[in-house]
Amino acid sequence: MKVNEDLTVSLDQLEEFQKIIGFEFKNKSILTEALTHGSFYSGNKRKMKAFIQKNHLENADYNKLENLGDLVLDLIIGDFFYHHKEIEEYARSNDLSIEAALTTVKIVLVENEGLVPVAQKLELEKYIIYGYLDSVEDIFDDVIEALIGAIYLDQGLPRAREFVYKYFDIESALEKVPHSNPVGKVQDIYGEDNINYPIIEETGPGHCKMFTVGLEIHDSIVSTGKATQVRKAKAEAARKHLQSLKGKVKPVNR
Repeated sequence: MKVNEDLTVSLDQLEEFQKIIGFEFKNKSILTEALTHGSFYSGNKRKMKAFIQKNHLENADYNKLENLGDLVLDLIIGDFFYHHKEIEEYARSNDLSIEAALTTVKIVLVENEGLVPVAQKLELEKYIIYGYLDSVEDIFDDVIEALIGAIYLDQGLPRAREFVYKYFDIESALEKVPHSNPVGKVQDIYGEDNINYPIIEETGPGHCKMFTVGLEIHDSIVSTGKATQVRKAKAEAARKHLQSLKGKVKPVNR
């Protein structure tokens, strides 16, 4: 997103983005907030204060909206599967609670690999306001959840649901679970008591931390993952290990 010299965002680009996603915001400031990552300020508090004031933001970045969007997405997924018996069958066959089954579905829906095509369709990278990041793709899921939170605040649950149904394939999510939940797959192979995911390293400033997480099996680190969130690094470590097992016979050791 273009930011003018006076730190106001480009209204033309805001309009472009709204046309792409198919939602016209009543309060454009909420949309700006949803698209703003903390790295944009590079730790400059004066710049942050001026940006908030110029664009009439309630918060400096999308963090609160992301948390709200996360809860709204939970509600929409839960509401969807309330009317579908498949989730009960999946939970029963995998010895899971309904809550755990819904969490698994959500992991599939918001996994970054699956969201990259959505982000490309929305041309998201062009419109995110950010500074230095190793990879902007690492925050696609955060921004999309922030957008869900922003739509909910601006236009209510029905419009947020409309956005989710438009861009998330909830109905077929259960079919993708075995392929898109590496953490669950590793747990299935080794048993929950035999694996651990210790945080090995934290680097970077507070607004742009990078976490290195290890996959520990029987007290030995077998792979590591690196990402801007612990859950993403954990999934990456699990994915790498599963990749290393391809073509090998691996006994289940519980």
